[in-house]
Amino acid sequence: MAIRAILRRLSSPLLQVGDLAFDCEVSVQRSGEAQFTENRIGVGADISDHSFNLPREFTLEGAVSGVAQLQNFARPGFSFLGAAVDAGLGALEGLTGLNFSSRIEDFEERLEAVRQARQELEVVSKVIGRQRCVLKRWEATTDAGMGEMAQYRLTLKEVQRAGGVGYPTPTPESLALNGSGGSVSPGGGGPSVVKSGVIDVVP
Repeated sequence: MAIRAILRRLSSPLLQVGDLAFDCEVSVQRSGEAQFTENRIGVGADISDHSFNLPREFTLEGAVSGVAQLQNFARPGFSFLGAAVDAGLGALEGLTGLNFSSRIEDFEERLEAVRQARQELEVVSKVIGRQRCVLKRWEATTDAGMGEMAQYRLTLKEVQRAGGVGYPTPTPESLALNGSGGSVSPGGGGPSVVKSGVIDVVP
């Protein structure tokens, strides 16, 4: 029983946001929300036709230690080379008293760069699995009781994409279906270029 629990933990991924891997996943909060019209709807109308689902939000907490956690060597998302370098520098620092590395500072610089880039990320978590998100906000906490460790709280929003029939490669025909129905030059914008005409009506 205990062996199965250990193997299950080792096979579960480290909390990872983009290419940033945390040493420990502390907690996960998630929420879903729908928005409904504030206006009156007709008698017999389906309220779901006047609503839409908002992107889910995730609040993830993870921890990063000043020293690489070698117990994670077998877990997905762990860099053995990076951990070996960190461990070597840590031993050298202990012998000389000099500060050759700051793993937490480097992690925060990379995390802030991810936030500023405002790009879509893949989030890997043992609780929510794999999700495509954008990073809205991050906070870090370090206190005397933590030692050489920082705990991070990330607020992420799900990236929603349309499903069903689509056009993987834009063509003049598919582009002509956008907007008011007119096909305009790429990046040109402006009104529809569809020629006006008259339709005969048979009484």
